[in-house]
Amino acid sequence: MLRGVKDAGEETMRPKPEHTLYTGIYQHLRHPQAVGEFPFWWVLAFLAHSPFLFLFTFLYIPVWYSMCWMEEKDLLIRHGKAYEEYRKKTGFWFPKKKS
Repeated sequence: MLRGVKDAGEETMRPKPEHTLYTGIYQHLRHPQAVGEFPFWWVLAFLAHSPFLFLFTFLYIPVWYSMCWMEEKDLLIRHGKAYEEYRKKTGFWFPKKKS
């Protein structure tokens, strides 16, 4: 997650019109910050000794997926063909295997 924030820089909170997120970890996957959050909540659940939080985290996975999917739709509208080409080269949550 921190690597995604570092590589995104200012665009972590406010995307630029010229959109420069095709470097660093973003060359390998499109949603590194979302992927980085997954283990954070499970670790927090274990540290808090909370079986409820641990189970709730599994229920929250579809919410994470939906947020990433909606962001994809937004980026396609804003950046069109350039983002479509980027999607073909990089994985959603996991890096694509090189052919």
